Amino acid sequence: MASFEKGQIGASDHAEYVPDTLLIEAAIANSDKETQLPRKELFSRYWPGAVYSVLLSMALIMEGMDVGLVSLFNPSLEVGHTRTVQPANSRALPKVNNFFGHQGYLNKFGWPDANGKQHIPTSWQSAIGNGNNIGSIIGLLLNGWLQSRYGSRRVYMGAMALMGATIFALFFAVNVQMLFAANILCGVPWGIFQTLTTAYAAEICPAAMRGYLTAWVSMCWGCGSFLAAGVLRASLDLKGDMGWKLPYALQWVWVVPLFFAAVFAPESPWYLVRRGRIEDAEKSLRRLARKDLYTEQSMKETLALMIHTNEMEKVESAHASFRDCFRGTNLRRTGIVCMAWVIQILNGQSIASFATIFLRAAGMPQVQAFNYSMGIQSVNIFATAIAIVLMGRVGRRIFYLYGSTGIGLLMLIIGILGFVPDQTNTAIAVAVVMIMVNFIFKISLGPTCYTIVGEASSSRVRAQTIVIGRAVYVLGQIAVNQLNPRMLNDTSDAWNWGAKTGLFYFGLCGIWAVWIFFFLPETKNRTFGELDYLFQTRTPARKFATAPVDLFELTGGKAYTAEDKPGRSAVNVE
Repeated sequence: MASFEKGQIGASDHAEYVPDTLLIEAAIANSDKETQLPRKELFSRYWPGAVYSVLLSMALIMEGMDVGLVSLFNPSLEVGHTRTVQPANSRALPKVNNFFGHQGYLNKFGWPDANGKQHIPTSWQSAIGNGNNIGSIIGLLLNGWLQSRYGSRRVYMGAMALMGATIFALFFAVNVQMLFAANILCGVPWGIFQTLTTAYAAEICPAAMRGYLTAWVSMCWGCGSFLAAGVLRASLDLKGDMGWKLPYALQWVWVVPLFFAAVFAPESPWYLVRRGRIEDAEKSLRRLARKDLYTEQSMKETLALMIHTNEMEKVESAHASFRDCFRGTNLRRTGIVCMAWVIQILNGQSIASFATIFLRAAGMPQVQAFNYSMGIQSVNIFATAIAIVLMGRVGRRIFYLYGSTGIGLLMLIIGILGFVPDQTNTAIAVAVVMIMVNFIFKISLGPTCYTIVGEASSSRVRAQTIVIGRAVYVLGQIAVNQLNPRMLNDTSDAWNWGAKTGLFYFGLCGIWAVWIFFFLPETKNRTFGELDYLFQTRTPARKFATAPVDLFELTGGKAYTAEDKPGRSAVNVE
């Protein structure tokens, strides 16, 4: 068991803290070496932590699946220039990629329109879809307080138990009002999972592995959407209520195994250090690595660096509250996290969700359109897998800059296609381009966002910062749910932009690219302590990758000088 002298690195009072420079510099040197390790060796050292992170992040597969079942897509899309292409005997295109297009669902919760056809009014579709967002915001705010107070494990288990209970409300819903309330209730644990899993993944692994495990969170969303498409495709042949009840019931399959995964998972060592539970933090670190990895000395070094990082952050966030997220340099970090989420939602990829309906407008049968939707989700999973593999080699700024630029150029193409008179051929072309948009998004902005928000936030207020950023994302999602139908529809109360909507998102992507170039820092392979120093010394974003670091400048202690490589801390352990 590693031990520290009182008044040295085990001290909880910042005024009495005296850093052990030898231990801290040795820990930094070890972290530098790990960034050069082959991926196989890195995961061999920390495979238990990777397994726990992967398992707990799978809660988002369940969430992605449920969101996919009720995703808000508008039925009457403008696919060309002036008028929607649809079958002559149809008032509007049916929804073919969520429950709002399922006949059993419509029979249960809809009511006849003027022509006697079962439908769910757009207002109720909006309410049901946004009910998830309302609940998510509540869950986000709760998690910002709960996770910092009770840790990741207990909050995760409580949210999973709540998730299992709220599924009953969906399964036994009898009207749209009950569906709306049930989606709000389900949104609460979803909001908790959205931020808890990212923070946990960022905190239980070394700097060299953070990109892989945080990007896996995005993969879980993609897997959930893929399962939703597959379940909906299979449910087409089910008659009656089971066609919509079974997809909801399948979510119970996840609850028990994921609950017990959290029971056996170690707590975040960073949470334990922040709470002053150093011995428990050591036990957690040993459980997150293979048995023979840590020696008594290397454990002392690792804990010394963690405690030193915590002491550095106390300078600006002593109480770890939401208010601290907007104080000092934490304001800059919170802004970066919020912008990372904003760019992820407001880049145009959201209109790619309409690709299936574009093909329906071109005459594709419903079942084939479902198959096409599953194909899109397969592309998403494949692209995210590529991003995870590249995460250890490609910087976060590169992913975000090239991703925003690439999507922006494709949005320009979609916008230009909106001026082509032949609507049928345009629909096919736009759908194909949107597949390319999905691919670029899933290989760049989609997974990298989770890595950035996990690394850019301060350790002491990581949960609160990610919560604020995700809340901004949810608000952006609500805005997108309101804007996209108005831009794409040809109804009397819509704007009738059609494919020209791409020009709007092209402009936004241009703005995002400029912001990324000047304000998004490179966090790849930086320890949390190094990131704290770079933010607190107000290092320009473009210099984060190469700026030298002195971890003792802000907390006292004598840093040893050496001719080390540019951009890393001086290491000279005598």
